[in-house]
Amino acid sequence: MNCPGILFLAWSFVTLFALGSRAEVRVLATLPALHSWAANVAGDDAVVESLLPADVGPHDFQFKPSDLRKLAAADVVLMNGLGVDHWLDRAVSRAGNKPSRRVVTVTQGLGRELIRDLTRLSVDGKSGKARHDHDHGDHDHDHGDEANPHVWLDPMLAGHCVSNIVEALCLADPAHAAGYRLRGERYRQELAALDAEIRASLQGLKDRKVVTFHDAFPYFCRRYDLELVGVIEEVPNVDPSPKYLARLSRLIRDRKVRVLFSEPQFHPRLLRRLADDLGIGVAELDVLETGKASPAFYAEGIRRNLRSLETALR
Repeated sequence: MNCPGILFLAWSFVTLFALGSRAEVRVLATLPALHSWAANVAGDDAVVESLLPADVGPHDFQFKPSDLRKLAAADVVLMNGLGVDHWLDRAVSRAGNKPSRRVVTVTQGLGRELIRDLTRLSVDGKSGKARHDHDHGDHDHDHGDEANPHVWLDPMLAGHCVSNIVEALCLADPAHAAGYRLRGERYRQELAALDAEIRASLQGLKDRKVVTFHDAFPYFCRRYDLELVGVIEEVPNVDPSPKYLARLSRLIRDRKVRVLFSEPQFHPRLLRRLADDLGIGVAELDVLETGKASPAFYAEGIRRNLRSLETALR
């Protein structure tokens, strides 16, 4: 008996089987948080890619031909919705007709959980709807009637989004549905544990007053009973008026706010100048709109924010 020959044939069979069973379903996510969620659900049963480069956020993203090729090849496209990745709609039509492609808005079904009243309005003493305007070159748009899009910064709402991802992958790839459901449930449990960790860590804070750079953290503050006193930049990349800054400064003094939170995605010069004028500190909270996509991206980013809050508010 030629044992080496038999072993070689067996090895060849296993190799061919493995090659033949490689994942064929392709998933494309607009934001790095969505990529992180999808990668945890997909495991080895699907290929998950991120549309945004690591150093480009949704406010500045412009499609390249290579991005359109990714979109054309995708079986499942995951978007956040609520205006932050609205530019995807036009690109999908340009990517060609693929009957099997599913475009999924992961925030679908949140309903009453969505926040429409913007915290900054308390600075002006008025009421009204949130505005979240973006400039994307040839496709400007105003989402004044839509909810705040930064749902991903609340781990429990992230769990809802993960459920939508699980269902989308099961529909696109029924053969691996059991695996998607199992990993999805495990990941939702991880998000619930992350929620409990944040809640326990912030529970003893005496100072719960927060001023952020822009309107990215109302969901997080609502979840963990932090007081979002105001925001510095009402609209991304648009400097606030002197009148608005004067009102905000008075509010910060009146409420005895001790720290302003900057964001790594935006230049902190205005924020640091305001902090110097008020004689208070500066810390950082990451909106998680940019970064290297990975399965661990989301949980690691949320924990960095937790450590920053613990240090700044104790």
